[in-house]
Amino acid sequence: MIERAKTMKFAPGAFVFPGGKVDPSDMRNWRWQGITTGRGVFRDFSFRVAAIRELFEEAGILLSNKAVDTSSLTMAPFSQMIRQARIKLDIENLVPFAHWVTPEPMPRRFDTHFYLAPHNGQEAVHDGNEAISFRWVNPKRVLSDWENDQIPLMFPTRLNLMKLARASTVAEALRQAKRAKVIRTLPVVDMNDAGVSLSIPPESGYGVTAATKKELSVEAGGVAKKA
Repeated sequence: MIERAKTMKFAPGAFVFPGGKVDPSDMRNWRWQGITTGRGVFRDFSFRVAAIRELFEEAGILLSNKAVDTSSLTMAPFSQMIRQARIKLDIENLVPFAHWVTPEPMPRRFDTHFYLAPHNGQEAVHDGNEAISFRWVNPKRVLSDWENDQIPLMFPTRLNLMKLARASTVAEALRQAKRAKVIRTLPVVDMNDAGVSLSIPPESGYGVTAATKKELSVEAGGVAKKA
């Protein structure tokens, strides 16, 4: 997980999974012909390309079909860099894990796909810009730190960590994700005299349906001390 810079407009200081926006170049399938793994066309192709690109840009890890020394890669547009290295982006081994959409009343909305992939052994290096620190984490330990107000988490992040914590190994997490149906989760915002609440339907399968006050505070730009 990475720690977002406190200067970021959205969720400053929060601990999140590496990721980012789909770039227009990620959607130009012709650009990626011959440099991605898998047969046929993935419906979420651009999301998979973006996930691998953002992981590389934010954490220095490049998921490819064969080992590569990332320090030897030349500075170039991402697709060109992949061609020059004579490797392929390993999009077929990304396992869909979760799908969250920002509630409709929010001014900044995201349609976010989460994926799992086993670590390929490369050393992670954060970019020092959007991400100011990173750490490999144990989901249960991170959730414990959150409970004790040691780290700030957004609502989707906490619930995805809870989902990951159902497995004790990487292999088990991948097996569970392959068997499970990914539910499109669209939280509902309710504003009344008691304040703002955020909830999701039980069918989302997380076992939790409402965000805590400290999670709402993180997404609003601050960090509450007590739930």
